[in-house]
Amino acid sequence: MLIFLGSIFFSCEFKSWWFARNFFFFFFFHMYFKISMFNYFLNVSYLFGMDMFSYLMFMLGIWIISLVYIPSLNFKYKYLNYFNFLMFSFIMVFFFCFFSNSFILFYIFYEINLIPVIILIYGWGYQYERFSAGFYLLIYMVFFSLPFFSCLLSLNNFNFMFMYYFDYLNNLNFYFYLFLMMIFLVKMPLFLFHIWLPSAHVEAPISGSMILAGIMLKLGGFGIYHILMLVFKINLYFNYLLISLCLIGMMVLSLVCFFQSDLKILIAYSSVVHMSLVIIGFLTLNNLGYFGLLILMFGHGLCSSGLFCLSNICYLRFKSRSLFLNKGLINIYPVLSFWWFLLCSSNMSFPPSFNLFGELFLLISLMIWFDYFYILYFLIMILMFLYSLYLYLYTQYGKLFFNMNYLVYINLSEYLLLFMHWVPLNMIFMIMELFC
Repeated sequence: MLIFLGSIFFSCEFKSWWFARNFFFFFFFHMYFKISMFNYFLNVSYLFGMDMFSYLMFMLGIWIISLVYIPSLNFKYKYLNYFNFLMFSFIMVFFFCFFSNSFILFYIFYEINLIPVIILIYGWGYQYERFSAGFYLLIYMVFFSLPFFSCLLSLNNFNFMFMYYFDYLNNLNFYFYLFLMMIFLVKMPLFLFHIWLPSAHVEAPISGSMILAGIMLKLGGFGIYHILMLVFKINLYFNYLLISLCLIGMMVLSLVCFFQSDLKILIAYSSVVHMSLVIIGFLTLNNLGYFGLLILMFGHGLCSSGLFCLSNICYLRFKSRSLFLNKGLINIYPVLSFWWFLLCSSNMSFPPSFNLFGELFLLISLMIWFDYFYILYFLIMILMFLYSLYLYLYTQYGKLFFNMNYLVYINLSEYLLLFMHWVPLNMIFMIMELFC
């Protein structure tokens, strides 16, 4: 169906903005009605199949790419065909990544996924520093992917299927464990290997930021979900190292958020904190952690993408993302201030946000793994609440910056974009059984 619709998509008669956007919405609802209510593995063919994890992540990817078209109106009259081709490439790569049964096939498309992201950053980035940001991204990913590939080669099995690997690798050493895990931990990203993420977000256009925060980081989580089956026994010996690093990193980066003056960097560091929680959920190895990380990945994809959209709306009016210039918004855009409140409250896991349920599950999971870590976790949750509050109060109150263009009103399409981020984020808890 994707190939057939793609042929219509790139034909000469349908080169219009609305058709491109509605194409992805149509595909989303087509996939939505194909939902399977079973959690076990469903084979599509020998090389492709899906379970509920891959299905939900792919649905999140289609939804984010459908929403990407709304704020990217500056591409409407220029380079539309290139932009359409990149979005179509993202959908195809996500399809092959999330629905592949073979590790080697998953690895190939996992690496191919870098190409459209780097093209987005290089082609539509804002400043000259986008070249160094794209180079950071490329080097981090390629440097940690080559050891993973060498480990796959040393296993002497190119058809290492996702379904048949239980009890295959029991006698691995620490280096195997590190090489097999690091390619996905860097993508999420893990603390100390997260430097590429803020720079990539700052230099990327709004479409790149939405895709990076909404779905690209989830590819790393999906990889860990499968690789942990391979390294299950050795992970029992070494997971305390990564869990401790994640908790320390969450504490440090939550404090770093209070010293940021750029809206995008603050939201990017917030993403790293949430993704560290997801890594902890994987490594604690219990059902509650698994449910919590799946819920938090879905909630974070919508919440973080919505916050990047809000920062872009302010950037288009103020021509700056600085917190020192984006002040006093409640005086001139009170409705936009309401949306800032809704998304910042979701970011601090305020009910009925989907993030709340994920963080509660992960808290219980961490307490099952080790009792006394809940003290540190509570402190981190307080800091997460405070930097979200800091983001909201600093942008909405204070002295107004008078060089702003007051005549640029907020479009209805921008309110629609925020609405379509917020509603699934806060209403999807009513179908929680899909995630548990």
